[in-house]
Amino acid sequence: MRHFINIYTVLVFILMLIPISSMGSEKPANTTDEKWGKYLEHRAAWNKMLKERYENKLKHTPPKPPWIKFPNYHPSDIFWRMGDGESYISDYFSIYFQYASKAEINAYKVKYPENLDWRGTYKRFEH
Repeated sequence: MRHFINIYTVLVFILMLIPISSMGSEKPANTTDEKWGKYLEHRAAWNKMLKERYENKLKHTPPKPPWIKFPNYHPSDIFWRMGDGESYISDYFSIYFQYASKAEINAYKVKYPENLDWRGTYKRFEH
């Protein structure tokens, strides 16, 4: 049963990342140049805001791992797909791993070893 839960956990996180990874840089059919330009501007502004969040906050005060921040929720819980859990993963935890250096990530992993139920989480978020 433990393997089923871990596989399920992996699938949940993969499904969380599909919308992000499917937003390529090619203009979709039936999209005007004006709308596409506005989308690209918005995406650039969003990425700038995320980078600033890392530089101004997360670099100096890294977010706690999900199993410490929200210890009462199993990784397969819907909590991580909706509401506070999803927001925490996408707005803080994943942003830290997106912009942190390898040395910062290694220090983080030493400070916060993966919980057994969350094994493989760091690997999914490392760049």
